[in-house]
Amino acid sequence: MDYGSAARVFAWARTSPSSLRPAMWALARRARRTRCWVVALKALMVGHGLLLRSGLAPPAARAGRVPFELAEFRDRSSSSSSARSQAFSAFVRAYFRFLDYRSLFAAQEDTDDCVDAECSCYQMTLLDRIAKRQFLLELLLQIRPYADGMEVPLVLEAMDCALVEIFQVYGEISTGIARFLVSGVPGPAKPPLRKAAAAAGVKMLWRAAEQSAQLSSYFDLCRGLGVVNARKLPAAFVRLKDDDVRHLERILMGDAQDDASDEAEVEGTATITTVVTTEWVAFEEEKSSAGAVACGVGSKGHAGNHWNPFVAAPLDLRESGNLIELF
Repeated sequence: MDYGSAARVFAWARTSPSSLRPAMWALARRARRTRCWVVALKALMVGHGLLLRSGLAPPAARAGRVPFELAEFRDRSSSSSSARSQAFSAFVRAYFRFLDYRSLFAAQEDTDDCVDAECSCYQMTLLDRIAKRQFLLELLLQIRPYADGMEVPLVLEAMDCALVEIFQVYGEISTGIARFLVSGVPGPAKPPLRKAAAAAGVKMLWRAAEQSAQLSSYFDLCRGLGVVNARKLPAAFVRLKDDDVRHLERILMGDAQDDASDEAEVEGTATITTVVTTEWVAFEEEKSSAGAVACGVGSKGHAGNHWNPFVAAPLDLRESGNLIELF
């Protein structure tokens, strides 16, 4: 990736938010014409950076949904064999599916009204937002090599971009789960948890447990491939355990009004403390700094402890053309 040129595009979009949509449409025209996986993937990565900038722009200037379609992309470049071409094509399609849903999700978030925690529909609204982020995380986990021999710098840089999003989305899921669990713990002046919300909450927790196992495998894959951000991951990723989910299921599906005792409240809080691990908190603390750095604020391309590929390296390092080896 030419980080110098990408940085100029992102700086332009940052200083002039009204240019976001024209820039995205110019990118779309290029993406529609190409049958080369390299060009398509670079277009997606630049589009990803523009969407990150769009999130901080005034609502009227935001880019909206991705204005091009690569869901059926097929590589036709002569530089790749048939098997490798199919694998790179699958990688491009996976990145596009994530980016397309992310842009749609961001547009929906802009129009959603904030719901007060004391509102009767708060828990269901919170669960709906968590479910959307869990689906987004599923799409992110599909951004991975689909054949041997795909460990080229551009693919690794794209997976760095995916990891930036994974850190943020996983943190948001974890925070949402914590808020839902706290809202479901019996206590004074709290409305009882509705059975429908409790059942949906249990389903969400089992999905979170499954995704935590998938995340652990994905992080191992990234470490093995040499993805830059994977080097900063904790050595042991703490997964959401099935026993924790079963314990929470018993609490949530119980009669909230009958269980509104101090003992039940302490038990629920203790379980929540076990499930909402320090890793969740760390991800959430990094989220705000990651968002700021992605939009050009920060030092040397770092977001917390992680390298942000959307921020250009210093000029002398850019000229070396080897950003992966930098960290």
